[in-house]
Amino acid sequence: MSSPLTLRLRPDAGGLPVDAGSLSADRIAGLPLGEVERLPLFAGSRRVLLGDLFEVADKDGGEVRDEIAIEGDLSSFARIGAGMSRGRLTLRGSTGARAGTGMSGGTLIIDGSAGPYAGEGMTGGLLRIRGGAGDHLAAPLPGARRGMNRGAILVEGSAGEMAALRMRRGTIVIAGDVGPGAACAMLAGTLVVLGRLGAGAGALMRRGTIVALGPADPLPVFLDAGRRAYPFLNIFYDAIEAAGIRLPTVVRRGLYRRRVGDISDLGKGEILTLEGTA
Repeated sequence: MSSPLTLRLRPDAGGLPVDAGSLSADRIAGLPLGEVERLPLFAGSRRVLLGDLFEVADKDGGEVRDEIAIEGDLSSFARIGAGMSRGRLTLRGSTGARAGTGMSGGTLIIDGSAGPYAGEGMTGGLLRIRGGAGDHLAAPLPGARRGMNRGAILVEGSAGEMAALRMRRGTIVIAGDVGPGAACAMLAGTLVVLGRLGAGAGALMRRGTIVALGPADPLPVFLDAGRRAYPFLNIFYDAIEAAGIRLPTVVRRGLYRRRVGDISDLGKGEILTLEGTA
């Protein structure tokens, strides 16, 4: 089995903010190593080459595959994985803003935390963040009316405010807490929160589902529709546990309070909160 191409951040490469939109699996795949090193990046207002900031290590004699690993603290790097449509990109460290922006396919794994606007404008693929995520997870692209529209995001830590803003399709799972305003103006899709659901979740929600397994205080614009079991949730729970996130046993035999709203808008969304067992 071939090993991935590895990019190691040079010790003297930190400091300036870097636009790293070229660091995408499908942008690099198929290029000779020399061309990989000449890919353009912007450090501040200065154009630099990828080889100026990274050491390129390849054990397979110059064959570049669509499996890429990046090592180092890239918290000052923005737009890693931008526009990615295939392949696998693994970042062994944290990253800055807009990781996976415009992603339409492939897998982007961040073995640390991600800055704000991760998964912005996603239309496919898998974004997995093993640490926390900043504000505006899966936000709309600038000027766009819709946010995430297909794909999956798995955050193993907590997320900041306004996650899943105007989400249209897809699935987001947050293993920790989520800040205020989650799923604001949601159009459709599914948001599963294992920790605390922040204040104001689902405001102006039109359709879609929020599943809250931890503490939650839904807005009064969501009407109580009773409590019951929802076996279809086990489909999501199977996928979550298959991804390595352990769930309390109670969630599979739980009773869920269903609230529908936001009644100040279309009002066909729902918030399911775990309340006891069957």
